[in-house]
Amino acid sequence: MPDITARAGQIAGDAGSAGLRLWRRAGTILRGSALIAATAGGVIFFGLATMLTISIVARKTMGWQVRGDVEIVQMAGAVAASLLFGWCQTRYGNVAVDFATKSLPRGIQQALTRIGHFSLGCLGLLLAARSAALALGSIRSHAISTLLAWPEGYWQLAMAPGLVLFGIIGLFQSVAPLSVTDEMAFASTSWRV
Repeated sequence: MPDITARAGQIAGDAGSAGLRLWRRAGTILRGSALIAATAGGVIFFGLATMLTISIVARKTMGWQVRGDVEIVQMAGAVAASLLFGWCQTRYGNVAVDFATKSLPRGIQQALTRIGHFSLGCLGLLLAARSAALALGSIRSHAISTLLAWPEGYWQLAMAPGLVLFGIIGLFQSVAPLSVTDEMAFASTSWRV
């Protein structure tokens, strides 16, 4: 009889370990996706900063500037920023006012943290849906930027993937084991996915 009980405990432990491995794998994939998106956003911001610097220096020294530099920064900057939200969520970088909850029991603190992750996840998906709806409306109405006459809808649509990733990560963190979300946030950066 003890053999059966020990074996049942081992099987349950193996199932729990397999479940935790799946959570970790999902967390690793989401973390890697967020890192790739954030890297792309950073590269876009670097390119914008370089272009804007060249435009300002050329304007002051040669009387020439990049045509539509402000519009380019507005449109591409919005896309770049949307790509950074997922990484911020992964790393617990969003503003959390936890000084008011420090005196609460640990279980309540964790529940409030999960509610916060869930709220941010829903917000990310809502913003993605609204950005996509705005983009489709802009594409249908042929909305263009003022100076460059670039179609605005495609830039707006390009914001949706970063926001979807942000939302998915928030929802994942609201249900995943805390050990997995902590690993996502504090693991050393690795390109293995």
